[in-house]
Amino acid sequence: MYKGFDLTGRVAALTGSSSGMGFAIARALCECGAKVVLSGHLEPELDDAVATLSREGYDVAGVVCDITRPEHVATFGERSMSAFGKVDILFALAAPQAPVGPLQAMTPDAFEKLLSGTVVSNFALVRQILPAMVERRDGSIVFMSSIAAERANPVLGGYGAAKAALNSLVRNIAVEVGAFNVRANAISPSIVRTAFSKDIWSDEEREKALLAKIPAGRIATVDDIVGAAILLASPGGSYISGQTLLIDGGRSVW
Repeated sequence: MYKGFDLTGRVAALTGSSSGMGFAIARALCECGAKVVLSGHLEPELDDAVATLSREGYDVAGVVCDITRPEHVATFGERSMSAFGKVDILFALAAPQAPVGPLQAMTPDAFEKLLSGTVVSNFALVRQILPAMVERRDGSIVFMSSIAAERANPVLGGYGAAKAALNSLVRNIAVEVGAFNVRANAISPSIVRTAFSKDIWSDEEREKALLAKIPAGRIATVDDIVGAAILLASPGGSYISGQTLLIDGGRSVW
């Protein structure tokens, strides 16, 4: 293994990691040598995820956290750090379910809840874990953003606005703590073959129209996202900070 991706001795905590893309990133972190704290809002699913990685021989722990519940967010940092004594890498992957539809159909209350679950909750998570990173002068924070923050979408306007605010948070954290060897970045995928986008890629005509806009000629897989996640978490990405990394097969440049 290239030593820049060796995470031996490092501890990573991930929200939204009991299934899907988050679980795939958690497993990859384990494969690179990290101890990992998984998190999810469904305890049985989280227990299964922890048990799976434990059976594979990895050092893992689980913390139940529903990103939309302030009482869960308030204890996430403490419980994550107590699992293995520290958190070197924080992946803020969890987000509330985004309403689909035009902005003019979204109520202010729905918009406020979306912003709270996407931005305010993640800000609260960072505040719990960042001070110890600054004190140790070492840390990496990675948020899950979206291409919707960069490109307008007639049915994901609220989601895009919330992710754009998250990208701004990334830049400002990076500026404030860069001198302490702490980095902040975001992963910004286009369409990925997950349950979230199934309505698009499972429809032959919609998928065909989408592929016509992607130079790579295919929709991203979870593995395409995992590689970027490891780069941003590892010493190999130590000079990358304040960035929102678009993973879109070239869609944004065409």
